[in-house]
Amino acid sequence: MTPQPPLRAAVQGSWEQLMRRVLNNVNDLGEELAARLRAMSDKREKLLRKRLRAKRWSIRWALACAALVLVTTVLATTGAPFWMLIIPGLLAAGCAIPATYLFVRYRFLKAEPLPPPRPGVERRLPPPGSAARPPMAALDAAERGLFSLLGVVERGNMIPDSEGRQVLSAANEAAFVMAATAKEVVSMERAAVEAPHTREFLQPTINAFTAQLDTGVRQYNELVTAAAQLVSAGNGGAVVASPMSRGPLFDDLVSATDRLTGWAGALDELGQLSG
Repeated sequence: MTPQPPLRAAVQGSWEQLMRRVLNNVNDLGEELAARLRAMSDKREKLLRKRLRAKRWSIRWALACAALVLVTTVLATTGAPFWMLIIPGLLAAGCAIPATYLFVRYRFLKAEPLPPPRPGVERRLPPPGSAARPPMAALDAAERGLFSLLGVVERGNMIPDSEGRQVLSAANEAAFVMAATAKEVVSMERAAVEAPHTREFLQPTINAFTAQLDTGVRQYNELVTAAAQLVSAGNGGAVVASPMSRGPLFDDLVSATDRLTGWAGALDELGQLSG
């Protein structure tokens, strides 16, 4: 095989890097668009946007009303004829109506409780081709399932509130550690692309971190399975709907939570040592 000239190899390498950057930018834009679409359909974000619009427009109409009242007052003090006071006075009254309505609407929306935030809305997946993308995609799916199951568990009063908070805390901690690990994997992959001579040194670490992500997904799925079994048994009448009741399924959920917490702590320490 005839080796390529250095200039052609350099040009080819530059084109490959350019294409990778273009693909990464397209992926970032796609992820941002998807995140915005998810935010548009999120009930919490919808309520926050309604509050903001009502507050903003009530302030605008109130300022317009105040300005027209000021104009009317100035005209009245300068001895302007009565017919000149009618127009700004009517406009001020007209601005006071929407200002009052929007202020009342804002107070009503402010009193309405916010829905719980949707899990994983702001987290982006690693770019296509990254070794960290499959486990993080699996984490997103498992996270949505777990939050739905925890809602059923909470409404059914199947476990104590303290245990529910512990499960949620362990899940959030594991997701945070996995997201940080995935960012490290993506950074090392980009460094290996930009400097190919470093790949042989970075690849073992990339493989080790990816294996840890796969382990984390399995641990997370075990927690989801334990929660699903508890919900299934509770709906079938196999467990008593009391926060003080304990049973093998409850113990399985606690055990899965402890294992996930231990794994997340170990991976966090490993990341600090390697950093």
